[in-house]
Amino acid sequence: MKKIVLIVWCCVVGSLMSMPVHSSNIQYVDVMIGTGADGHTFPGATLPFGMVQLSPSNDWKAWSWCAGYNYRDTVIKGFAHNHISGAGLAGLGDILFMPTAGALQLAPGTEENPDSGYRSRFSHDTEKAAPGYYSVRLDDYDIDVELTTSVRVGFHRYTFNKAGKAHIIVDPTHHIQEMILQSGVEILSDRAIRGFKACCGAAGIRTVYFYAEFSKPFLNGGVAAGGITVEGARKVQHMDSRGYFDYEVAEGEEIEVKVALSYVGYEGAKKNFDAEASGVGFRQALENATGIWSRKMDKIDISGTLSQKRCFYTGLYHSMISPNVISDVDGNYVVEGKQYHSDTDMYSNFSTWDTYRALHPLLTIIEPEKNKEFVNSLISRYTDAKVGLPVWELIGYDNVCMIGYNATAPIAEAILKDPSGIDVENGYQAMRAAAFSMDKNSPTYGNNNGMHYYVKQGWIPASSGTGVSKTTEQNYYDWAIAQVAKKLGKTEDAALFEERSRGFLNLYNPETGYLWPKNPDGSWLEMDASDWGDLIPNYVSGNIWGYSGYTPHNMAAIIEKKGGRKAYEKWLDQVFSDTTRMHGAVHVDISGFIGKYGHGDEPGHQMPYSYNFVGAPWKTQRLIHEITTTQYMDTPEGLVNNDDLGQMSAWYVFSTLGFYPVNPASLQYVIGSPHFTEAVINLDNGKKFRIVARNASDRNVYVQSAKLNGRKYDLPFITHEEIMNGGELEFVMGSKPSSWGSSEKVISRLAGNKLPDA
Repeated sequence: MKKIVLIVWCCVVGSLMSMPVHSSNIQYVDVMIGTGADGHTFPGATLPFGMVQLSPSNDWKAWSWCAGYNYRDTVIKGFAHNHISGAGLAGLGDILFMPTAGALQLAPGTEENPDSGYRSRFSHDTEKAAPGYYSVRLDDYDIDVELTTSVRVGFHRYTFNKAGKAHIIVDPTHHIQEMILQSGVEILSDRAIRGFKACCGAAGIRTVYFYAEFSKPFLNGGVAAGGITVEGARKVQHMDSRGYFDYEVAEGEEIEVKVALSYVGYEGAKKNFDAEASGVGFRQALENATGIWSRKMDKIDISGTLSQKRCFYTGLYHSMISPNVISDVDGNYVVEGKQYHSDTDMYSNFSTWDTYRALHPLLTIIEPEKNKEFVNSLISRYTDAKVGLPVWELIGYDNVCMIGYNATAPIAEAILKDPSGIDVENGYQAMRAAAFSMDKNSPTYGNNNGMHYYVKQGWIPASSGTGVSKTTEQNYYDWAIAQVAKKLGKTEDAALFEERSRGFLNLYNPETGYLWPKNPDGSWLEMDASDWGDLIPNYVSGNIWGYSGYTPHNMAAIIEKKGGRKAYEKWLDQVFSDTTRMHGAVHVDISGFIGKYGHGDEPGHQMPYSYNFVGAPWKTQRLIHEITTTQYMDTPEGLVNNDDLGQMSAWYVFSTLGFYPVNPASLQYVIGSPHFTEAVINLDNGKKFRIVARNASDRNVYVQSAKLNGRKYDLPFITHEEIMNGGELEFVMGSKPSSWGSSEKVISRLAGNKLPDA
């Protein structure tokens, strides 16, 4: 598909209806990037880490519609108030509003025949989108729709371009691959309504409540159950509820609607409305949203081409959508179906199996205080809700759709980088409890993660499912926990977790050169590594190459196993150049191939940087430039796979700046190939960290020399402390590989590893 949005913000602003103009980096964000193919991002309005993601929404049709919208769409069902950004699972799509004109229709109809209901055709030519703003013309009704948000409230503005009968349909049953249990709409006055949706899906059995007000009294308001109008009723409760609100409008007339959400109850929704929407009109809300996003985008300044800036700032934008606040303004929130209270904001939507790799490390630099709030929210699941650390949490419910006790990783990293403001001791106890949970009746850790095998022998057999992936992931978590134990003076625990972190060595198969699945008795599983059907059950997403290279916390040990640095370098070369044909169907997450490396899924994201550990950093530099320039584009199809709540985007932000957290808990960032001649990170502490890459271009991708704060710098990494202290990292780039960063003295300091000789 070649439909491409190539409109620069400064051109877009002129056509945005009443859109305030800001001259910051926000102008380069194109929220349509990732909405096509399988990027799974949404184009609608939201605020950083907000509760509301107000966006056009359709029914779930296939995997490409996990966000409720895909750029291939030509029909819109309506505008729902929350969506997941770039996930590999579907859910939410709560509380849909849809303005219509002409005859009243209460059924949505079908996409194949929009005339059979209230859906409308639309054209991408009339879509305008920016951080905190979305607009589109509904062609079937000649209505212009504009959307913006506060943290917990969605703001709608509808412009009716033709005079006559108009309606606003409220559909609380809309969902994205969920099961509706009950819904309701209640008319409170000729301007105010409320309602709810009870459902079951990826966010568990849950209820979402809303309170809404219209800027103009409706002439008639009604409710329907199962598509049938309930005459004279002002309240309905049914599995298939609707509300409809009738108007007589003049040509060009505007009607605004404000909708507050709560996952706790009606009282919370009303409090959220009063706190964030009372006395606030659409224009002011939009001005506020645009200002907030402008300040976020100005946290990093880069030089570069228009295309580079569009990719970079859209990546930065996607890195600040999740996690999302779930508590109301009064501090009430729900976890696993029970209500709790907090004096600080509580967050959910944690895809930590993905995001511990790059997103949380990025947030420790550009949003350190907010990241602490995320970490404290995770810790509270252990201290307050007493449900333990989640595996993959959506709206306070752990759906356990991934593996490992992965929430330990961002907690450990945050404690190691800056423990102030974090509940450190309880954080440590939460991590330790997760690392020993062997309850066979618990899907979270016991059965799902094979913990009874892991704790006993240090590795997980194939019979537990994806045993290699579980072993290597949990080895990393254990290493991170060990570093926290050292910091806290817990020497026995530190030694225990250090030893556990070496479990992957039990799965190294010298005959194949891979980390290979074993049977419970320790024998090697018979498996055809050229058949996806054999790989997928043994590696999450079927990536034997990514997981055989996933030992970021102990590169020395795996390099030694393979026979030294030259042997490991040769193995990496084979992975990145192997184009042999595979049999069977590839997993949907595996895409963006360079040889057998698949950039479209997370387990191998650190792998292109592994050449630094074998004295060949120039090969990393070449690879990073190839990935950043071929697998990220400023088009709707510009993400090679789902963004996974910001992980794919955070990888791009780091890698184009010139470094990446291969092992986040090491507090080191391994250097790759800086993309921009100059970039400045404007830190919250008032300091600036500047990255200069002299002569950087599409040809000059190799580091020739470097200086840190004016002094010669040969190390192929930089530390978190050095970044946060501010200063300047200067590179000289060239078109040919150099020996920079390759001496044995400097590479042996990577993550404290004493790497084996060649």
